[in-house]
Amino acid sequence: MNIEGLDKTDLQILEILKDHARMSYSDIGSAVGISRVSVRNRMEEMEKAGVIQGYKTVVDPAMVPEGMKFFIDMEVHPEQYEETLERLAQSDMIRQIYGVSGDCRIHAEGFAPNQTQLRFYANNFFRTMKGCRRIEWHTVVTTYKDMDGGVEFVRYQESEHLEGGTRGKEGPSE
Repeated sequence: MNIEGLDKTDLQILEILKDHARMSYSDIGSAVGISRVSVRNRMEEMEKAGVIQGYKTVVDPAMVPEGMKFFIDMEVHPEQYEETLERLAQSDMIRQIYGVSGDCRIHAEGFAPNQTQLRFYANNFFRTMKGCRRIEWHTVVTTYKDMDGGVEFVRYQESEHLEGGTRGKEGPSE
């Protein structure tokens, strides 16, 4: 298999995995016209090459009785930028952090288990954050479209300390 130029079958496997990461090797093989052993071998090669970095379960926050997705948009003084990124990265509630266009602007996405914990986190963050020029918090009420569709795409970041969390290695069953 040529990893640098994934072939048509590899791309078909990846397309199936985007929506059905728990599908068996046999079922994937039937869908793309190869044996389950060939599917397993191709997936293992794609894992080794870093094309596939893990498998996960996606929980729709709107379906969880308690819990909410939220966004933070902030503009900080240049001398506090790295410290702010570090602080956001250390929080278990923060899932993604982006540097966005503008003067030292940061966009972060998070998930809080409930309203009380989000309120506590926000109040603590506001009280103790130094060098913040502007900050806005928003909670997600409704998701109308999610192009990622449950796939965790790698978000390239300049600093390794921002790469949070671990990706599970559980994949399809035989």
